[in-house]
Amino acid sequence: MKRIVAAMVLLVGCGSSTSAPNYNSTSTSTNTSTAGGVTLKLENYLSWCSVSVNGAAASTDATQTLNVPQGTVVPLSANPASNVFVWGYWVGTDGDTGASRDTGQEAAATMDKDKVVQACCPFASSPSTPCPAPTP
Repeated sequence: MKRIVAAMVLLVGCGSSTSAPNYNSTSTSTNTSTAGGVTLKLENYLSWCSVSVNGAAASTDATQTLNVPQGTVVPLSANPASNVFVWGYWVGTDGDTGASRDTGQEAAATMDKDKVVQACCPFASSPSTPCPAPTP
């Protein structure tokens, strides 16, 4: 997160006409949308995945709340938190159709409204056991 902020400061200081998305991340689920922005609530089911948002350092936090400008495409990637788990799927990403979960470890969430996205990394011993649905 500090790297993203530092990069944004450098871009502003250099007079760049392009601006980086404003990713404000916390590990709580109580943040609200910023003016003109929307909220992405990222649930990491029981912290069994290691999730990276926009190329930042991966985290095993159970919940991350990110405030981003509306219309932002948020890139996500995930890996199992340890060899006890395997990669499962995303719920709520652009590739999740409801009938078919997004099984790519790289995913994206187009933030046209507030969203809840869940990363699921089940036990390696029972990879077909689904994670529960995300909470609204």
